[in-house]
Amino acid sequence: MNKWERMSQDSSFRQAYEAREKALMDNAAKFAHARNEGKKEGRQEGIEEGKIQLIRGMHKNGMPIEDIARFTNLSIEEIQNILQA
Repeated sequence: MNKWERMSQDSSFRQAYEAREKALMDNAAKFAHARNEGKKEGRQEGIEEGKIQLIRGMHKNGMPIEDIARFTNLSIEEIQNILQA
């Protein structure tokens, strides 16, 4: 019987090994979840930045703030805050 077979028959070794494997899988799942959340946040930030650029472009081309607010579903105050930033 080789060393690995002897160790695998030892219940305390097997429990420690299984606990370590579970911890590794849990960590991998946590990292995957964090990565997915980061991607989601990045996409949302990109959408928001695109909306800001669109608002500024509309205003630069002479569109009234009221129309910009109507087309973007934002309040006039929100539009003004974006344009002042």
